[in-house]
Amino acid sequence: MIVVELVEVTKIYELPRGSVKVLDNVSVCIEAGDFISIMGPSGSGKTTLLNIIGCLDTPTSGRVMIGNEDVSGLGDEELTKIRRDKIGFVFQQFNLIPTLTAVENIAYPLRLKGVSEHEERSKALLRSIGLAEELGENKPNELSGGEQQRVAIARALANEPETILADEPTGNLDSKTSTDIMELLKETNERGTTIIVVTHDPQVAAYTRRTFRLADGRIEGTA
Repeated sequence: MIVVELVEVTKIYELPRGSVKVLDNVSVCIEAGDFISIMGPSGSGKTTLLNIIGCLDTPTSGRVMIGNEDVSGLGDEELTKIRRDKIGFVFQQFNLIPTLTAVENIAYPLRLKGVSEHEERSKALLRSIGLAEELGENKPNELSGGEQQRVAIARALANEPETILADEPTGNLDSKTSTDIMELLKETNERGTTIIVVTHDPQVAAYTRRTFRLADGRIEGTA
């Protein structure tokens, strides 16, 4: 089953210095259960590609299919629902809410969706990512970088999305913690979740099954 398909997607940003084509006629097809890495030099379009897949940005031209739905022309409310229900996000900077505890951060998307048992599910997710229950009461600044990223992954999993998008998820972590995080993502993928990772690190890409290599807004190779 195809979970994401991009068909001849181009993205152009209008900047004061002129038009900048960040993606140039990109077509990709990602199936359920895939574990994909996107690599390329700075400015090659990696994050833009991820943002378009995640409905955080829209293409200038081309089609974006999430499942069987063409999302290219949808409005903000419809795109928000797709992001909430079908996609989980993990960022390099963690993006946890600093005033909430770890458990409250994990519960946040569940509360937005109106899930009544959000506290119980959040604590179960905390255990599933290997954090002691007492750490669930800590705020982000009381956790290590690796612990914060684990919480971010648990939050991404809260609404049981089909796909997780991770933008440089190990970029701020030491090598041992990076390995731990990638092992956690690998385990998540083995349970059936599709994962797409943007990375510059070949050791991170080695965990994935396929690698898309971007250069100048085009996919120049797939390994």
